[in-house]
Amino acid sequence: MNKIKPIILITISILIIFGLNYCKDPDDPEDNQNELVYTSLIADKDSIDIGQTITFSATATGDDIIYQWIASAGTLLGSGNQVTFTPSPCIFGEILVTCTVKDKYEHSSNKDVSVYVRELE
Repeated sequence: MNKIKPIILITISILIIFGLNYCKDPDDPEDNQNELVYTSLIADKDSIDIGQTITFSATATGDDIIYQWIASAGTLLGSGNQVTFTPSPCIFGEILVTCTVKDKYEHSSNKDVSVYVRELE
């Protein structure tokens, strides 16, 4: 009879440990959170002439990532992790492009990259 009690205690302990570690609430952000990691923001060129374009690509991981793009001048076309930039016809010099990534838990991070628009002679 005494041998049965330790077996019952061990079984109950295993069930409690299993329940605490593996039975998590699927709606609890703390239990399901994949950390937002913003790895890179790159441009396929570092300078262009008026009339040319540059493609920007962002790399991030996490849950339900949203990418938001802003340029200090010019036009950004596209969405998601890749956009194409066309400079304004009368603006030359350094242009700053910012990409902010946000996950479903409202965590966010941003990165900037500069490109140079050359004036045609």
